[in-house]
Amino acid sequence: MTYCKIGGVARVLCIAESEADLVEVIEYRKASALPDEDVFVLGGGANMLINDARDYGLVLKLSQRFNAIRYDETTQTARIEAGIHTPRLVREAAKRGWDGFQFLAGVPGSLGGAIVMNAGIRELSTWKLVIEIEGIDWNGERRTLTREELNPGYRKGNVPADVIVTAATCAVHVGDPDTIHATARTLSSSRRETQPLQFPSWGSTFMNPSGASSTGRTAGALVDAAGLKGYRVGDAQISEVHANFIVNRGNATAADALACIRHAYQVVRDQFEIRLEPEVCLVGFAPSELAFLEDR
Repeated sequence: MTYCKIGGVARVLCIAESEADLVEVIEYRKASALPDEDVFVLGGGANMLINDARDYGLVLKLSQRFNAIRYDETTQTARIEAGIHTPRLVREAAKRGWDGFQFLAGVPGSLGGAIVMNAGIRELSTWKLVIEIEGIDWNGERRTLTREELNPGYRKGNVPADVIVTAATCAVHVGDPDTIHATARTLSSSRRETQPLQFPSWGSTFMNPSGASSTGRTAGALVDAAGLKGYRVGDAQISEVHANFIVNRGNATAADALACIRHAYQVVRDQFEIRLEPEVCLVGFAPSELAFLEDR
């Protein structure tokens, strides 16, 4: 259920098709007294590395039936449910002549996941569209959170960890449908040409660094300059096409993939004195397994 085809076992998997399902699974978690480390929400599975050496008490995923779009012409906003997959959202927006959504043509996954990690490409990100989100927390309380309250940053939506995002209100700008379609096609084509899509992966591994020590280079350029393209542990490999991607060449384990992340982090740190920050969400690992990141 993840893009990189690596993950553990869910003892209980809930694919919620309605808010009633969410209420039911919240009550199940309360009754089972499951701790935080035994529970997580899975979006589209696009930017996650889940430890496959353990299982999980409860994994919650919104069904693609959470995909309704309701447009308010008066406010020029759209309420979009969080289970919709980004490629479908791009198609729907283009068909309606809504400008600004087409950058997501290069971003796989679901809208909910894109909101939580503020997914995007280059200078464009999901929260440039989002005005506010709706959700429900693990206590069963319904929440509405605005962009101003959360103050999202680069690849960080700053959504509270206990909030399950169910919908977003997005600003809508009407444009020319033909131009919008053309831009989306160009971005999709660029993704196919520059990313290693022939193998499963989670997408970008590290965030692009910023600050005086970054030298202005992207994370991929730094890993490439460190000579790490093609570095391999088991079936996990730093891509020879794009150095910020780690691909699963067959039967990679989470340990294989994490070893590649650790090696790239340490070599870039030692060669360039730059401490990269993971963009991929690392789920279910013990603190000792992630201790190499603590010197940031």
